[in-house]
Amino acid sequence: MVDALTWLLAIEVLGLLALPFCFILFSRLPDRGLTLAKPLALVLFSYFLWLAGLTHIAPNTRITVIVILVLAAVAGGFVFRAMAYRILAFIKEEWRTLVVAEVLFLGFFFLWLGITSETPAISGTEKPMDFGFMNAVLQSRFFPPEDPWLAGHSISYYYFGHFMMAFLAKLTAIPSNVSYNLAISLVPALLAIGSFGLMYNLVRLSGGGLKAAIGFGLAAPAMIMLIGNLEGALEFINARGLGGDGFWNWVGIKGLVAGASGSGLLPDDYLWWWRGTRVIDTLADGQSLDYTITEFPAFSFLLGDLHPHVMSLPFVVLGLSVGLNLFRYQGTLGPAWLLGHPLEGLAIALFIGALAFINIWDLPLMAAIFVVLVLVKNYGGGTGDIQRAALNGIAVLVPIISLGVVMFLPFYLTFDGNALGILPLRDVSTRPFLFFLAMGFFALLALSFVLRQLPTLGRPTRADGVLAGLVLAITLAPLVIWAVIVLFLTWADDGVGAAIVDVGGRALWVLPGLAIVAVAAMSAALRLRQGEEVGAAFPLLLVAVAFYLLVGAELFYVNDSFGGAFRRMNTVFKVYYQSWLLLGLAGAYALYYWQSRSRKTGPIDIESGQRRRFSSQLFAGRRAIRLGNWVWAIGVVALVVASGYYSVGAVLDRTGILNQRHTLKDNTLNGLAFVESQDPGEYAAIKWLRDDADFGRIVEAVGGDYSDYGRVSASTGLPTLLGWKGHELQWRGTSAIFSGREEDVAQIYQSGDPEEVRSLLERYQVRYVYLGRRERNDYGGGNLADFGGLLRTAFEQNGVIIYELLD
Repeated sequence: MVDALTWLLAIEVLGLLALPFCFILFSRLPDRGLTLAKPLALVLFSYFLWLAGLTHIAPNTRITVIVILVLAAVAGGFVFRAMAYRILAFIKEEWRTLVVAEVLFLGFFFLWLGITSETPAISGTEKPMDFGFMNAVLQSRFFPPEDPWLAGHSISYYYFGHFMMAFLAKLTAIPSNVSYNLAISLVPALLAIGSFGLMYNLVRLSGGGLKAAIGFGLAAPAMIMLIGNLEGALEFINARGLGGDGFWNWVGIKGLVAGASGSGLLPDDYLWWWRGTRVIDTLADGQSLDYTITEFPAFSFLLGDLHPHVMSLPFVVLGLSVGLNLFRYQGTLGPAWLLGHPLEGLAIALFIGALAFINIWDLPLMAAIFVVLVLVKNYGGGTGDIQRAALNGIAVLVPIISLGVVMFLPFYLTFDGNALGILPLRDVSTRPFLFFLAMGFFALLALSFVLRQLPTLGRPTRADGVLAGLVLAITLAPLVIWAVIVLFLTWADDGVGAAIVDVGGRALWVLPGLAIVAVAAMSAALRLRQGEEVGAAFPLLLVAVAFYLLVGAELFYVNDSFGGAFRRMNTVFKVYYQSWLLLGLAGAYALYYWQSRSRKTGPIDIESGQRRRFSSQLFAGRRAIRLGNWVWAIGVVALVVASGYYSVGAVLDRTGILNQRHTLKDNTLNGLAFVESQDPGEYAAIKWLRDDADFGRIVEAVGGDYSDYGRVSASTGLPTLLGWKGHELQWRGTSAIFSGREEDVAQIYQSGDPEEVRSLLERYQVRYVYLGRRERNDYGGGNLADFGGLLRTAFEQNGVIIYELLD
């Protein structure tokens, strides 16, 4: 608990240091960005440490971190001194909101701290990889950090999220095996307070009062993080033994078969909640033809991987809030704005650039969102001249996005992605029923919002026709491009009839989604043109972007190292994850919009300002509207309950709270406690290498991915010759860079020639040779004890020996 409180104190201090900067940067938002102070602080201060380490201005030490914070405190002090009256007056006026936000942050932090302490082991899935990156940053004196699983090469991955968590670990001096799990608990808390702040701002900008803004602000993190998808409802039905073979074969989700049973209200299957993230597939005789991942935040946080797509969530919300602040600018976003607001432009570039470094998939998303925001803002808030709006937008966006890339250019120079291009999707597509299970709740909320706002939208003018044509062209562009390519390819392969059927069938499936895109985008622009506040326009644009992504995943996929049945696995994974966040935010606003419009009691007589008396026909119409509102509300509640079943059941199953043998005394935040229990010698060796030994490369056994191989290097941050080969192949795009290393490792442990072993160790500049259970099982390693003139025993405990190369 002391470590948790220390960690919490550190992030609170960082937030306080960033508070004056937020007050200036987010000057157009009702909460002045104070709910974003913590993620902003992590990005800003970590960036300075990264720059200092890259340029060798200062080493990666705790002292350097403290110096950065002291300088930030001095700069923030000057800002606070200049604006003290305004800041204190704002806090006095908005203290209720700030208290609610902070309680929300603490609540989510301690909620996930409790869940994480039930399942703290850093093993399985992607945890060892994430742990290795975090440790590599902590071990590095300067940057870029060396790849813990490929000695001699820097990390070829987007690791800034791990970097920020290592920044906190360095500041607090909490061991990485504990700080890893504290980071797992911090991310949902940051997402909670950030999404609350964004929704609070949207409601206040839409004319909502304090209570409404706080209430629907609280709905945003609940919808994003506390509910799962609708597959959970099928788990309940299946666990009750309902449905026959025909029904479950039609459902087509692996593992859901007739005759299943559960204990009480939950399924008995091991890790049954995993199926909710593998919903979209096409099965043939039980085999996948279109294996995809449909993960969502509730699953991610429960699983406990500190992976880029998870860590980026609060920082995407930070980017969206920066966009909302920009969207509220009173004037045209063009060269004059850029010259008049250089610090804001620099901040936008920093946040966009940082997102790519945290999760490369979010760079095109955030860039696209800013493009849409700026163009719609310039058109709707300006003269209505499309050409001028576009030119001004280009003058702002090109420098900012380019600067965002330049600010993180060293990352791009060491990053070898495995994306080979974008290809049209053929042969498979998502079944509507499976799409409904994965995204149905949010999609229906978004659709209801788009339709509900139409009656309050003013009629477009003739001048808006050009905009409508442009929106329609952009909306249909991916479908037209896909159709042309697929029509040609299918015609060549299977004939004109098959080509028409394939293209026509896919078009019928995606056109409703594209219609939502067009209506939502056009509505947002018209609302700005008609002088409305941005409150409704902004979530409409989020809906447009989200459906554009979802439709895009039905037409194209990123061609990467996964092929065959897994060809669009990553595309669906990342696109659906991003869409979940965007639609979760838009869905929370949709709840507010429906509630606020449902309270209207009738039309207003413009001349008298008095409400008209209802005629019998009007009364009947109002009864129908009220009935429709009740039906909508009941449907929303039913879908929330159906979606919430997954989260509650998954937490109970994952933590084992309902297990009769469950006890809190075993709870810990030590992610390597299982190693201490199973192999005390290895645990002691890891601690010695990490905390006491001088930095140096190591040799350990090479084995398969998603196993305990590579554990020593991942747990210490000391680079080994070769870790998880499959991951290195994905990151590098080729195995040539580590070809022969596995055989060299075997020779080090098995050769009887000390000169050969010396030659290999010196070639890779190895300092330590680790000899533990895996090494003995795979290689023997008895030869190492005979090399007294080459190696010395630097550590020995419980059967684990670490040899150090003699000079």
